[in-house]
Amino acid sequence: MILRFLPALLLLLAGAAGAQEFPTGTVKIVSPYTAGGSNDAVARLLAAKLAQRWGKPVIVENKPGANAITGSDYVAKARPDGRTLLAVPAAHVTNPFLQPKMPFSPLADLTAVSIVGTIPFMLVVNPQVPARTLQELVAQARTEPGKLSFASNGEGSGARLAGELFAQTAGIRMLHVPYRGSSAALPDVLSGQVSMIFDAIQPLAPHLRTGKLRALAVSSTKRWPTEADVPTAVESGQPAFVAETWIALVTTAGTPAPVTEKIARDVAAVLEMPDVREKLNGFGIAPVGGTPASANRFIADESAKWGKVIQSANIRIN
Repeated sequence: MILRFLPALLLLLAGAAGAQEFPTGTVKIVSPYTAGGSNDAVARLLAAKLAQRWGKPVIVENKPGANAITGSDYVAKARPDGRTLLAVPAAHVTNPFLQPKMPFSPLADLTAVSIVGTIPFMLVVNPQVPARTLQELVAQARTEPGKLSFASNGEGSGARLAGELFAQTAGIRMLHVPYRGSSAALPDVLSGQVSMIFDAIQPLAPHLRTGKLRALAVSSTKRWPTEADVPTAVESGQPAFVAETWIALVTTAGTPAPVTEKIARDVAAVLEMPDVREKLNGFGIAPVGGTPASANRFIADESAKWGKVIQSANIRIN
């Protein structure tokens, strides 16, 4: 009987020993976007702090392409030893529903290590829109179906999906106007050509100060500290409208659990550092952390949630 379970026991002991020694060499964090964006900045912040903690080099490698698929595919096919990590955005779970063909399975070929942080959306309207609260906006949309429009930074973007979730949960119909990026979308909202936009808080904040935009709600379960006067959608009578984008740290499936658990503990310690929290908040990111088990549950739940939204609206990327 003992011999029967000996291979599994040896594997467990080897994994535990490997975790104690991890990392034995250079660790790579892949950012599936070009250098300079928020995903890249978060990856570099983690790399610098983990390198200090581990006493080993931690480098960031940018592998952009195909809405994060190129870099993710690279990590999915890497050696499962924890030394190739991926700072992945929420597109990780929406891509399979938007793309007709995927070179890997995000849930089967990659395993979550930690949810680094979440990024809420803020719903803002041009002041020409009469609604001053979310309840008034919903009432207006129900009275005039399809008249109100919302901008997004692309057909399969988080902002597009947030707008669709809002429409579905509120039981309203709005016109979606896609753009090539937020920088192209925002000017048309400021001019009044488009009624509203769901976007990250940081680029919207200056326009709230000048009165060029009016904030109606944030899509997180808690109010954002720097915009504490803006209620959540939940507070405003839309309990099903919770929509956040996020950044997670994942690695190749098959990486020993003791190794992913050690990385998660170290990431959690980094996220507790005051200077790290300050920098993440400056990016509009709320630090999270947690265990690989909780991170995998979160990603599975997000996949089910956004898959339903995408399929219900028949959203596709050509």
